[in-house]
Amino acid sequence: MSSSVQFSDFYRVLEGAKNGDNDQLKKLDWILAEYEHATNSINAYDELGQIFCHIGVMKLYEYTGIDEVKIISEFPKEVWDYLILRTKIDLISCMKEAMNKHAKEHDLPKKLCNSWGNSIEEIESNLEDLAFYVAEGIEQIVKEPA
Repeated sequence: MSSSVQFSDFYRVLEGAKNGDNDQLKKLDWILAEYEHATNSINAYDELGQIFCHIGVMKLYEYTGIDEVKIISEFPKEVWDYLILRTKIDLISCMKEAMNKHAKEHDLPKKLCNSWGNSIEEIESNLEDLAFYVAEGIEQIVKEPA
């Protein structure tokens, strides 16, 4: 990727929400609303990453059937195993599929190319890695003991 992309602030807020911090939970809701359209992004990968963070958390909620990070983070291994059996897909793959589907349906590589000047090929070649990076970060936070 031509530009370094980090979402440490997003992950810190997600961690705080997981730990039951109401201020961080409110901030997470606000960030997710902002990230849905990535209006404050600084480059193509920041924009794509923000959209992927939003999709990842929304998919987490859909996958688990619960929209409270704190409760989700308290799931024992057996619940995660059951979810894989029920959905026939693990959480990271589920989030990545949703991110890639959204990127394709909304022609994001072309839009990002037009907005930021990156080549379509460059963006397409980094989509999978960015989706994995975001999905893995979300999963690590929600499955890691508090």
